[in-house]
Amino acid sequence: MILDALGQAWRGWAELGKSLPDARWDTPTRLDGWNVRHVYAHYADAPATLAAVIRSETASAAPSFPDAASLLRHLQQPGGIAETGADSIRDAAVRSTEDRSMGDLVEQFATVAPEVLADMRTRDLSRNFDYGGHGTVQIGEALRLALMEAVVHYFDMAAALELDVPGPMAGAPVRDTVALLAGIADPVNFIDVATGRAGSPVFPVLR
Repeated sequence: MILDALGQAWRGWAELGKSLPDARWDTPTRLDGWNVRHVYAHYADAPATLAAVIRSETASAAPSFPDAASLLRHLQQPGGIAETGADSIRDAAVRSTEDRSMGDLVEQFATVAPEVLADMRTRDLSRNFDYGGHGTVQIGEALRLALMEAVVHYFDMAAALELDVPGPMAGAPVRDTVALLAGIADPVNFIDVATGRAGSPVFPVLR
């Protein structure tokens, strides 16, 4: 279940945050201009953001995007938010580390996240909501996006800190992330390349 996978991933973030020595937060990552502190801060508000989502009003009956892959494909299109907003997203993460303590950011996964997950288990995850003005999608599909981000950005930090991967993301978090990323690719090209029948470019599918 998506909530179990998300809970597992968030526990991994909490454990990393609690165990990391102060000096290692400034370790540069493979993302240009981002250190571990910035990556952690960028994703730290995910639990609180999703808490607001599950309490939001239901949008129109028919979602604009039938699943997480189609929404991601829209966001990743040339000129889309993933391209035009990249610098502002990085800058916001940097500012967040200046305005808040790392202890507060870690608490988002250690304390806030379990409360949010417990609330989610009482909610209808098939409801639609407005995804930042880009269109509507089911809450459950938005959770798949949040899980993908948790896995990808954990790997960013793990690579910088020389931690074992997949580590706490092993199992359902990684499997669901792989399925989501594969779903973004052109299906015919993906099958042909994956089976060695063609060499046309498929990756990357995500900025």
